[in-house]
Amino acid sequence: MSLDIPNYRILAKLGTGASSTVLKVRCTRTGTLYTVKSIKIHTPEDHKFLEQLKAEYATGSQMDHPVLRKVYELRYVRRRLRVKGAMLFMEYVDGIPMNDSEFSRPLPELLSLFIIVAKGLDAMHQAGYVHADLKPGNLLVTPEESVKLIDFGQSCPMLTSKVRVQGTIDYMAPEQVALNLLDRRTDVFGLAAALHRVITGKPIATDMNRAITLHSQGLVGKRMTDIVEPTNIEVPTVVAKLIETCCEKDPAKRLPDMRAFIERAELARTILQKRQVSPEPARRTARERKKRT
Repeated sequence: MSLDIPNYRILAKLGTGASSTVLKVRCTRTGTLYTVKSIKIHTPEDHKFLEQLKAEYATGSQMDHPVLRKVYELRYVRRRLRVKGAMLFMEYVDGIPMNDSEFSRPLPELLSLFIIVAKGLDAMHQAGYVHADLKPGNLLVTPEESVKLIDFGQSCPMLTSKVRVQGTIDYMAPEQVALNLLDRRTDVFGLAAALHRVITGKPIATDMNRAITLHSQGLVGKRMTDIVEPTNIEVPTVVAKLIETCCEKDPAKRLPDMRAFIERAELARTILQKRQVSPEPARRTARERKKRT
């Protein structure tokens, strides 16, 4: 399948996936910028990528919220009446993902960004969908210090039970691994796991990465409170408790929804602002403690 798109000029390649290419394009008639995700179908197994693209369109096209990337159109590419590929036209977002090496914010500001994401997720849940693939790479921070939540390829209607394990290892809730019903609490787990990763640079232990992990093999399967020094920086207790509650294995023990997450995160942010806490002094504290021991 050619990457030529009639009436659009390709400006840049933004990324590639297993069978996809993500492009920045401009409409030659209106000048509007778009992000286009293009997939190719070479083998019968590639149809799963088409199903993901269709799911992303089905979910994204039903929502209209400033935090959720807008999804506009799904086009099929056919040859001799057979579908050989597809292109999904989406809102172009000028921003950097939270997993970018250049991304860094003081902890109170980081909590503010995650509160924004939680508000978008609350709207998504109200519309009847679960994101199911929350991770730093899907959180784009804009120059205006807002956030766009992207990639609805793993999203599904509320209370869906999937037929196979889908998601990203370090952020999957246990019910995703067990192929149980997914609901608001599934995204509560994923959002807190993403927050942990952005703060510490390391994944929180999940049912999937207990067996396979590249970053914390010696800590796999342990609770945060059982690890003496789990990260490069100290996680303030109020934030550690927020993350631990959201990442409980039993969904019934987690915060019930994004509104509860927002309330707890706002409280944590207020406490940190009063203490004037930032990541840098936390690093110094960790080093000083090592010297004493």
